[in-house]
Amino acid sequence: MDGTGHLPNGIICTPEQYAISTSSSSIHTTLHCLTRGESIGLTVNILEYINLGASAGIISLVAVAYVWTIIARNVFRLHFKSSTNMERGRIFQEPTDLLMFSLFSADVLQAIGAVMDVKWVHDGRVQIGHFCNAQGIVQQLGETGVAIATLTIAAYTFIGIWLGKGVRSMRITTIVVSITWLFVILMVTLGNTLNRGADKSRFQAPTPYWCWISKDYLQLRIWGEYFWFWITLLFSIVVYVPLYLWSRGNIVFDDDFWWKLHWQCADVNADPSLRGIRRRSLIMLLYPLVYCILILPLSVVRWIGFVQESHGGENRISATSTLAVTALYGLSGACNVILLLTTRPESVLFGKRPYVSVGRAPSLVLSVNRVTLPDSSTDQDGRSKARSRELEEEEVELGRLPSR
Repeated sequence: MDGTGHLPNGIICTPEQYAISTSSSSIHTTLHCLTRGESIGLTVNILEYINLGASAGIISLVAVAYVWTIIARNVFRLHFKSSTNMERGRIFQEPTDLLMFSLFSADVLQAIGAVMDVKWVHDGRVQIGHFCNAQGIVQQLGETGVAIATLTIAAYTFIGIWLGKGVRSMRITTIVVSITWLFVILMVTLGNTLNRGADKSRFQAPTPYWCWISKDYLQLRIWGEYFWFWITLLFSIVVYVPLYLWSRGNIVFDDDFWWKLHWQCADVNADPSLRGIRRRSLIMLLYPLVYCILILPLSVVRWIGFVQESHGGENRISATSTLAVTALYGLSGACNVILLLTTRPESVLFGKRPYVSVGRAPSLVLSVNRVTLPDSSTDQDGRSKARSRELEEEEVELGRLPSR
């Protein structure tokens, strides 16, 4: 019998490594030997990022890479086909551009962190070391960045519709995005720097299927990442419900006092073009909504695990459950790409068409107040043409930050 004859089927660790992995004093800390089922589960997560037609569906890394190809193409066109230096410097023309650029930057980091699981599948074990530290850092940067970027989009959409005052200032948006990324980078840097030393347990360690913040730092797990998951989830739900009712005509906002609103029955005879414009103004809120759908199962599983660990016990969540909800959450980048491609604004950064110098950047917001309904005396052809013009104008504004 060879040296691995007594190991469980599918384990490719050495007997010594397997003994360390199953030791109660070191599990989740230094090394974890992957079973065959766990390796398959990780492979499913990986395939979502590197194989367009395989496994669970659409792949985030390839999808996000496609968006970055669009960005690179448009930046190239702007730089080499613009006639003035001022135009060349206007890559970000609207707050929407900055917010979406921030979101897809975080999506790239999150996807890279997931693809790094390839090493663990290849080795058959998850082990501490420089690669483990790198994966933990990249995953925290990406996942926390996605959460905060999504939260920012939800907040901007809320301000634009509820308060009726869209944030048009590029300076303010630049400051907001810069502060969020500075906060994420500082939080990750301090966590990995201050919790280092011979007298402290490993900060980044097997958890156990990939590397992330060790279970010995439960508070930093929560405040460094999961708090932002949950605050984004809660805020998005709280914001989406009243804005959806507004789009149906059940809620009317007071133009003088933003905190006042009036309830009414939805008018079934209301002009369909006006209702359509209201619903389209919620386009940007689809990003937080999709994020909520994908993050909710992961949050439930993680919360149960945290409760088990907080009482001094071990996380008893099955590998199947953990890997399934993680695979679902891994689709967030692909879903963001789908939303972008179906509601893409005609901006310099994300637009489909070649850049054309037009002097001034297009309007930032989708304004419901600018709709002009035809007079009752207008003939049918005139009415159709008027609505057609309005809907054409509206289509150009899809995917941008709205306001009332």
